[in-house]
Amino acid sequence: MHLPVQLIERLQQLTCLPETARIQFRLPDGSDFYLQVEQRRDEVQSSTGATSESIEAKQIAGLTEDADLELEMSFNTLKDISDGQLSARHAFLLGDIRYTGNRELAAALADLFSAHG
Repeated sequence: MHLPVQLIERLQQLTCLPETARIQFRLPDGSDFYLQVEQRRDEVQSSTGATSESIEAKQIAGLTEDADLELEMSFNTLKDISDGQLSARHAFLLGDIRYTGNRELAAALADLFSAHG
């Protein structure tokens, strides 16, 4: 399953993303899923020999045992954040999102998802 392009673009803005990250989403209705996000370094054929980085992310149903970050929230909270109706940072502060794991990654993700209006 492919994720929306705008989500991939936001993930590419993360500076603290490990080479491979698993971000678990736990929803009360049991429709848990996780994102497996991998950084790819591609050799660019140029005179400078530069490399470019890209992000590959997959959404996988179920649970992963070795998540870097676990996020627990309601489906409505997830939808409101992804639709730009709710800032992820505000959702964290209000207690609508609970997390365990990599605090730096949680904070960086929250900063990427702000409300649009």
